[in-house]
Amino acid sequence: MINPETLLRESKTFAVLGVNQDSESYANLILKKLRDKGKTAYPVNPKYPHLFNETVYPRLEDTPSSCEVVVFVVNPHIGIHYLQSVKDLGVKAIWLQPGTISDELLLKAKELEIDVVEACVLVVSQYL
Repeated sequence: MINPETLLRESKTFAVLGVNQDSESYANLILKKLRDKGKTAYPVNPKYPHLFNETVYPRLEDTPSSCEVVVFVVNPHIGIHYLQSVKDLGVKAIWLQPGTISDELLLKAKELEIDVVEACVLVVSQYL
């Protein structure tokens, strides 16, 4: 099991799934917090090509550089469809926010040998 604090401290590049038009949504707050901590963080959502004068990437494969961690801030029925891309791209770990977890998603991640962190980025970041 990966320690959330260690993962956040040591990882430099993140993708955040689920950014949207609500500037106060958890996905957008997480994106901002990661950047405030000096991390490179890419917004990912196929619904929006741009948000807040910034490019939003439709797929993980479209981010400008590879990501060490993908933060899931989407329904688990949506998140499960990203797991094969996570595996194919060699992402170090996925970070599941509260409400993004299902038994099916966890089982699929285990089958694909993807490391999983279950914690809130906003809470963990307070301790760094």
